[in-house]
Amino acid sequence: MSPKLFTIGEKQQLKEQMFLAGLALLKEHGMTHMSVEKITAAAGIGKSTFYNFFLSKEDFVLQLIEFNRSRFWKAVAKMRGDREQLTVSEGKQVLRAIINNRDSVYQYLTPEDEQKLAAASPDKAAADLDEETETLGKLFAMFEGVRADADYAVISNLLKILALTAENRTMLHESGYPRTQEKLFDLLFDCVFEEGDHE
Repeated sequence: MSPKLFTIGEKQQLKEQMFLAGLALLKEHGMTHMSVEKITAAAGIGKSTFYNFFLSKEDFVLQLIEFNRSRFWKAVAKMRGDREQLTVSEGKQVLRAIINNRDSVYQYLTPEDEQKLAAASPDKAAADLDEETETLGKLFAMFEGVRADADYAVISNLLKILALTAENRTMLHESGYPRTQEKLFDLLFDCVFEEGDHE
């Protein structure tokens, strides 16, 4: 029996089904216990179909991260609509969403998971300031009131610090966590937006 051939639309729909099923499983079980069998069962497809799209579970998670990035850019574009730029207030909302997004894959990964992903994709493992600067530049072009002297390395580090505190919040004093996050966001906003553009 020859393998089933999928149209481009069917392939996209199957991948999205697997990504959404996999994200739910990742949230519930973590990467270690999110097996290919669980992903395919939840998506209602056969195991062989999974391997038509992904080399391994690690490859699946790396592509899931890219899928979520694509969803993020679509959401920002939808928020902007036909306007040239988002307001400062909306820009802050977008930056908060980057950190507080419940669908962000990183918050469900252990350090061991991240090592496995780095081994599966060494070219994406190291922090690449040029790539991060390009991404932030693309994002900030959509915001009003961005500082002309924005230090992309510091902004990128602050975003990572915010993400790390969100991912490891159980290590922090729970009663002080919201205030800590607010202080970090205030610092981030000071680095991104012109003085006078703060609420």
